[in-house]
Order: sequence, then C-alpha cells, then structure tokens
Amino acid sequence: MIIYKTETVEQEIMDKFFCDKCKKEVFGDMELQEAYTIRLLGGYASVFGDGCRVDCDLCQRCLKELIEDFCTYNN
Repeated sequence: MIIYKTETVEQEIMDKFFCDKCKKEVFGDMELQEAYTIRLLGGYASVFGDGCRVDCDLCQRCLKELIEDFCTYNN
C-alpha cells in the first residue's frame, strides 16, 4: 500500500527583470516567457577570463537585435 502526504512547497517565480542591454523593465506573462538568460563560466584561455562567470539577462527585442544577422528562421 502506498500512503501519500501533502506538502506545501514555496517556489520563486520571476515577477519582472531589467534587460541588461536596453535597461527597460520587463514584466507581464507574455514578455517574461520571452526573456532570455545567458549564464556561462569562462574556461581556460577564454576571452571572458579563466573561471570568470558571465551573466546576461536580455529582453526578446535586444536578443533579436544582437543575433539577427546570424540567425535563420524555420517555421
């Protein structure tokens, strides 16, 4: 027999953020779904620095502006 118990778990959810490029406040369900976060750690001889943590939060418009020359669109 399996016996279940009920637990209440608190969870953090993103309410808003500020784009690191345009500095605009991004909020609302639809815009937050299209928010992009880049997190990486520079490796040995990285252009970012050995062991350097890089963090970047971008709105969808700024991401598109930054990478649109290199993207292909497939529908």
